[in-house]
Amino acid sequence: MALLLLLVAIAAIAWGIGQAKAVKAAQGQLQEFSRRYKPAMDIDRHVRLGEERVQKLLDQEQQLRAEIESAKQGLTRINEELELASDAAFLVEVGYYEPRYDFEDLPSYEAELQRIREKQKAMLREDGTGDNRRAAAFATQSLSFNGSATQGRAAQKKTLKLILRAFNGESDSFVARVSYRNVEAMEKRIRSAFEAINAITQKYDFCELNPRYLELRLQELQLVYEWEEAKQKEKEEQARIREQMREEEKAVREAEKAQQQADKEEAKYQELLQKAEQEVQQASEKDKAKLNAKIEELQRRIAEVEDKKRAISQAMLTKTGHVYIISNVGSFGENVYKIGMTRRLEPMDRVKELGDASVPFPFDVHAMIRTSDAPALENALHKHFDIRRLNLENQRKEFFHVSIDEIRQELDALKDRLGIESELRLTLLADAKEYRMSQAKRKHLEASWQTSN
Repeated sequence: MALLLLLVAIAAIAWGIGQAKAVKAAQGQLQEFSRRYKPAMDIDRHVRLGEERVQKLLDQEQQLRAEIESAKQGLTRINEELELASDAAFLVEVGYYEPRYDFEDLPSYEAELQRIREKQKAMLREDGTGDNRRAAAFATQSLSFNGSATQGRAAQKKTLKLILRAFNGESDSFVARVSYRNVEAMEKRIRSAFEAINAITQKYDFCELNPRYLELRLQELQLVYEWEEAKQKEKEEQARIREQMREEEKAVREAEKAQQQADKEEAKYQELLQKAEQEVQQASEKDKAKLNAKIEELQRRIAEVEDKKRAISQAMLTKTGHVYIISNVGSFGENVYKIGMTRRLEPMDRVKELGDASVPFPFDVHAMIRTSDAPALENALHKHFDIRRLNLENQRKEFFHVSIDEIRQELDALKDRLGIESELRLTLLADAKEYRMSQAKRKHLEASWQTSN
């Protein structure tokens, strides 16, 4: 038994020695393989490392490009805000504004403004969390805070309120300051505020302002502007009516004064006539001829006064008046005429008032047309030359850029249609005496100054 064990042990030792030699031989072969193929393995490793580095650089480049694009957009917004913030932005050449609403009366503007603001309130009352697109501002995704969805939702609500307060504050300021000079600039400012706020919130990709709410704020801006313009036009119309009423009151006072004067004249002539008729009964044949001539003269004067009184009464009861065509070359240049109307008994008083201290030179009268319906004639002329007005916004300014021949042609066309009985005589040339004398004197003074220097 012991011998058997000894033989097994010797066999195991021999096998172990063989295995050791085999392992040693394998290690030698592995070392030789490594020595021969190590450069190729290093190249693969370096290639792999290089590819990883290139991919990393490409990722960095893409990230930098995104940051550059974001920075460009931010710079553009800043430049726009700086431009809008400068006073010069509000004083640029005024462009034509096409009315969006153009209602006929102020209550219609007020009702539409109320409707738009009710829509805004409805959107503001909506809960914007949970991607509710009916809200003025909404969350685009759920947010967890401190591991709590409830706290995340509460944080989103606060953020939505914050951005709405910022946007509404900006918008309210722009709406309050809108005018004809800056309506387009204010519209751009509201859009810029909207984009700037959304650029910040969208960066974190969890909430944003609703474009529909932006449109409602822009509609409010446009409506407030048109409403203010409509109120201004109504004030101007009321001023025109008040001016017309003052003109009518002056005409009435003049007519009443003229009526009183005519009554006094008639009473005086009647008294003289009665006295002359009494004297003629007692006069000699020689004096009767002289007294009869006096009676005839008094009767003629009484008839004239009666005609004058009838004309005054007619003017007070009807629309009889004068349409005047006047110019002021020194103040407004050539081919600019004022076409107006007055119902005063002395129409030149109105022309003299227009040529007071508000203009540097007096007006020249080209026509003074008396007609039984002066407002109708004036309105017809204004309507025909409406597009030729110097001031297309204020209808009270009755100045037109036309030629005197065009006015004469239109008067001839209107004469039969409106039943104008008076003769239409127009003075073609404007005297403009003070203006022309001033021009001549100015040339003389300039020549004297150049000679002395």
